[in-house]
Amino acid sequence: MPKATTPTKTRSQTRGEINRQSILNAASLLFIDKGFGGTNINDIADALGATRTAVYYYFQSKEAILEALTEEVTEQAGELARSVSGHDELPAEQALRQLVMQHATLILTHPLQFRVVERSESSLPEPRRAAARAARHSVLDHFVHVIQRGIDAGVFVAPDARTAALAVIGMCNWSAWWFEPEGNAVEPVAQALTELALRSVVRDQQRHLRPASAAESIRLLREHLDLLEAQVRQSPP
Repeated sequence: MPKATTPTKTRSQTRGEINRQSILNAASLLFIDKGFGGTNINDIADALGATRTAVYYYFQSKEAILEALTEEVTEQAGELARSVSGHDELPAEQALRQLVMQHATLILTHPLQFRVVERSESSLPEPRRAAARAARHSVLDHFVHVIQRGIDAGVFVAPDARTAALAVIGMCNWSAWWFEPEGNAVEPVAQALTELALRSVVRDQQRHLRPASAAESIRLLREHLDLLEAQVRQSPP
């Protein structure tokens, strides 16, 4: 792995960012394939065709790599959700659209990292594990806040805001397991997930005003998501 020795600071920083991301990507694949406990720094260096020293230049341990992966997806998700939820002047439908689009795009652009965090979070030091839990709760709270605003305004129909938020977040998160970045553009899939989420809660003037049950809402989301997964997998590279 080349070290950042280019003469200008900007180019050195870019080289360093590329090398760091390469380590995170290689480690993600190994953590998924061999498990966090079954992977060591030598494995990561070998996968990169680099030396242990080159990996240690960026990360002091595999635990530090896992911490970086967690921060990249979990904490960023909380920051993105907060950037929308705090603007109550936005119409609820517009706010939810932004929330879902941002969250879905984050997951779709970091599917391997997200899967690693889901599987290996218990291997984090307790302070970082607590921070990851807090970030997840923060994401849920922000979604609940926006959906509850829509329910109160009469534009959303949902059994309750928390159930709807969990269903929408779960739909986005599940994409990390079925979306294949190679050959598939992120934006159309993120937009499709966003439309599915909005359809699950936005009041349809043509249907009965009684809110659907939680089970019915989740069933409809799953049906739409199954269809989307099939379409993505069948699309030509």
